[in-house]
Amino acid sequence: MKVKGKRNHIIGMLGRKMAFLVLVAGLVFSATAQSKHYFYQYESPDAVVYLPAPPDTSSLLFAHDFNRWIWGKSLRNTPRGEQASWESLYGMERFASVFGEALGIKINKEKTPALWKFIQRAAVTGDSSVKSAKVHYMRVRPFARMGEHVFGQFDDEEGLRHNGSYPSGHTSTGWAIALALAEMAPELQDTILRRGFEYGQSRVIVGAHWQSDVDAGRLASSAAFARMHTSPDYAGDLAAARAEFLKLRPEMTKQTPGYPNGNRILDEPVTTESHFFYGDVAAYWVAKAERGTERGRQAISDNEYNAETMYKAFAVAVEEPLSDHTNPNTVALLTWTSQTLFKQSLLLKEQNSFRQRPYVLFGESTLIPDEEPTYADNSSYPSITAATGWGIALVMIELMPERQNELLKCGYEIGYSRIVAGYHYASDVQAGRVLAACILARMHSDPEFIQLLEKAKKEW
Repeated sequence: MKVKGKRNHIIGMLGRKMAFLVLVAGLVFSATAQSKHYFYQYESPDAVVYLPAPPDTSSLLFAHDFNRWIWGKSLRNTPRGEQASWESLYGMERFASVFGEALGIKINKEKTPALWKFIQRAAVTGDSSVKSAKVHYMRVRPFARMGEHVFGQFDDEEGLRHNGSYPSGHTSTGWAIALALAEMAPELQDTILRRGFEYGQSRVIVGAHWQSDVDAGRLASSAAFARMHTSPDYAGDLAAARAEFLKLRPEMTKQTPGYPNGNRILDEPVTTESHFFYGDVAAYWVAKAERGTERGRQAISDNEYNAETMYKAFAVAVEEPLSDHTNPNTVALLTWTSQTLFKQSLLLKEQNSFRQRPYVLFGESTLIPDEEPTYADNSSYPSITAATGWGIALVMIELMPERQNELLKCGYEIGYSRIVAGYHYASDVQAGRVLAACILARMHSDPEFIQLLEKAKKEW
């Protein structure tokens, strides 16, 4: 219904006043939160640099987003939809409730001040990791693009219309909290990380974000999590939160946790029967078109999966040599990291149903024909190469934070090369990257990793 005359003028004035109040509130929140960041926003990894632009609605890649949007809509009138709507409330009270449930405790500012502070600082740091990309792309959100209302009961629909969709801020915040808490309480890491994963998916269900926004949010948050470890405050906050947690859950001291179980954190692999498979097929076609370009030649180089090739790629990114002769402690750290990422990713591969690789399913050749017989009987999910490349990038941020964007770009492209070459689907690669961040959280409570890390830091 159209509104005319005086009534239209009044509504216009109210709208401008509300926009002003929202702006002021945002500035107040930003000023308050800024002091709680583990690093300033200008120090944050820049997602505009190391992540690709979001897919346009005219792109084949949009098939992934469109099918996930349909999936999200189908869940709205279910208990999962109710959960997603409830999680749309953005703030510490909700974060404390969501992750307190995962920890099996009640978190509040008065009775658990250390945990509250730790979560709050992780949250605002994770949130800052996507701000530059949001402003840069100003992507239209699903509900606005499709002419609908957002389903989240606490979402400010008008505010969201003027806030970029890519990457997802809810996701980056929730995933940063999940990673930090998984490091703090590795005994409950799978439960915490699954809850953080679901928190991001809720944004697809309510129509506030496209799936690619959520995927990018997790990667940006993982980068911010790695950078948090360069803050002198982080270790102290984590130790205080851990001590407070153990007072409430003393039985946890009797457990010896292993590494995270990807099957308990990630969604099941995409099958050819699923409508999600269209997204994988579309990404395969888009990447295949790059084989005859310089990007295709890079993919061939990246797919020579061995330590020497991997270190060479990252040496180019940081413009510093990486070898046993120049920085042996760094190489020792990265070798241990690579082996751990490989082992844990392989466990996830072995625990899942066999997934046929793209070139086998489509009966086509790859960029590396000599390796086709070797991988024909090797499951595609997850991409171990993607997990290793992204995981090494995250670890190296702690050594060279000033080169974080170059490191992340390199780590991201190593995974993408597997799609270009025809050896992996996009969902295999994304799963590998997300798993790498989960493994990194556990590494930080592994004494062997910490010892290697401290030695490597002295070389830089």
